[in-house]
Amino acid sequence: MNYYDGKMLEFARKRQVDRIKFMENLGRSVLPQQIKRIQQNDKMVMKDLVLPDWLDWDLLYEWSMRRRVVDNPRECILCNEKAELGVDFNMKFVCEGCFFRIKGM
Repeated sequence: MNYYDGKMLEFARKRQVDRIKFMENLGRSVLPQQIKRIQQNDKMVMKDLVLPDWLDWDLLYEWSMRRRVVDNPRECILCNEKAELGVDFNMKFVCEGCFFRIKGM
């Protein structure tokens, strides 16, 4: 078990639901560029983010390593999700997942 899983179990054991929800919604408030900087172990990004005192660098780093940052995201016309890999069909982008689902029908 890594540090992130241990902290999440600790939050659940102590019934700190607000901390668990904060960690689940952290991806909405952190930009992809900031996630890349965290993954590169750039601690200067802590000054740019507004984070609670209980969130230490190790937990933030472990959280960022679980995130996949897409370099050149494009929006799929079928599922409206951003993806890097896919197919252009009639000048419209279809992500890889939707393409394989359609192909399998």
